[in-house]
Amino acid sequence: MSVRHLLFLCCMAVGFKSIAQESVSRVGKQQPYSLLLTTKLHSTGHSPYSGFYLNHHVNAEIGLVYKYKQAGAFINKAVDIANVHSDINFSTVGVFRTFKLSESLKLTPYMGYFFKQSHSFMDDKSDMWVCSVVSLAINRWLALENTTLVGNLIRHHSQPSLANRMNAAILIGKFKIDVYAWYTHSLKRAPHFVSTSLAITSPDWVITKAISARVQVAVMQHVSNEKPNGCMHRGGLISLIVPFDLSMNNVDTDSPDVSKN
Repeated sequence: MSVRHLLFLCCMAVGFKSIAQESVSRVGKQQPYSLLLTTKLHSTGHSPYSGFYLNHHVNAEIGLVYKYKQAGAFINKAVDIANVHSDINFSTVGVFRTFKLSESLKLTPYMGYFFKQSHSFMDDKSDMWVCSVVSLAINRWLALENTTLVGNLIRHHSQPSLANRMNAAILIGKFKIDVYAWYTHSLKRAPHFVSTSLAITSPDWVITKAISARVQVAVMQHVSNEKPNGCMHRGGLISLIVPFDLSMNNVDTDSPDVSKN
């Protein structure tokens, strides 16, 4: 991770923290904010929203999510430790708003910008994206989620693209099992890509009140005969995930779990 990218992320973290403290000071302690910093170390370069495993390089990721009431903002940075010019060098920023449709059903629209950073702070393929997440909690052991993301909306250095991810999260004891299915394609081209994945996440190891750690192991398989150039037909992924809860009183008010992807 270059010094300028790290400084940019640090500035955003300080900014989010300042905004959070200001919002609380205006309304009092009855409205705590959520601020979650999550670091990850992956064994495989992958795209969590399109279902592609790209290389066998160890890569690092750091994300920050701020939420006050039902709205929030986030920033995420990924870097390929083995090759700073690969596709696993990018940042994304965005905002979101959660709408509670019922006790078990939620809709969260997102809007953001993707910075491809294989050669500079903003390569030509950087562009705006929009996303919609529908979450349904069946019971305490089973939750369903569908994420639809449309990218490359403004600059058109790449064709507008669609990525749809379906996820069933099953809690068995203290372990979480995620079953994923992805459908992706360019909106102006013929190829359509379908892939599936199974992931098992360990229980949290509590380090301090605000810091924990967990390990996730996943396998991926392309179902369709076609796949993007350079992507694996199948692959495995091991991730070490360490969240830092910077929330007021360590209270998380339904903020998106950026660490599960």
